[in-house]
Amino acid sequence: MARPNLQLSLGLALLATCLLALSCDARTGPQGHWLGERQDLSPSDPQVQKATQAAVASYNMGSNSLYYFRDTHIVKAERQLVAGVKYYLTVDMESTACQKNRIAGDHIDLTTCPLAAGTQQEKLRCDFEILLVPWQNSSQLLKHNCVQM
Repeated sequence: MARPNLQLSLGLALLATCLLALSCDARTGPQGHWLGERQDLSPSDPQVQKATQAAVASYNMGSNSLYYFRDTHIVKAERQLVAGVKYYLTVDMESTACQKNRIAGDHIDLTTCPLAAGTQQEKLRCDFEILLVPWQNSSQLLKHNCVQM
């Protein structure tokens, strides 16, 4: 009578081993990254460019500067899959010659704004944490920390 219990125990042990192995594989993505883990990205990645534009636009809306800033160099970019995509960006920015009180309002194309020169020039290095939720077409600047360069 002890024999069926031994077979049941061995079967359960084998099943538990298979489930543990499967759950480890299921937690990793296609490139072997853990789900929810930060991943380094290329600054030239189109999604990084889009996230950077959203972060700079949010920064410009909230800053007290009379002039718009624009990004000049993306130093580092990472992403993390959460309830959306969270980007961690380190970006160099410079002030432009375009004043915020322009009639164009928020619809200004910063790429056409010349960078400020001389004493008007201000350079910043900013760490941004921004959440993009593509299926809701939304972005939210969660954190930013900027220091003068």
